[in-house]
Amino acid sequence: MGVQVLVQDPENLEKIRQREMDVTRERVNKIIEAGANVVLCSKGIDDFALKYFVEHNIIAIRRVKKGDLRRIANCTGAKIVISLADFEGEEKFDSAFLG
Repeated sequence: MGVQVLVQDPENLEKIRQREMDVTRERVNKIIEAGANVVLCSKGIDDFALKYFVEHNIIAIRRVKKGDLRRIANCTGAKIVISLADFEGEEKFDSAFLG
């Protein structure tokens, strides 16, 4: 994303890394709780997120062409989700997005 963080204290660096992992886990949990069993993404998927999907028996495929994603969404009734954020700034994943 092009974000640069300057940290003076190594303990803070570990706290930042832990929070990043927690945010990833929270986002993946929202997708899991919605009932997904396959996740397709046009970009990369973090290795930690992939591991979490695998632990929950969910197939996660990265770097799928956007045209293919559109075609799959049309055939399955799924919705392409750009972001988990809603208008209030909260993150959620609705089961209505699934096909």
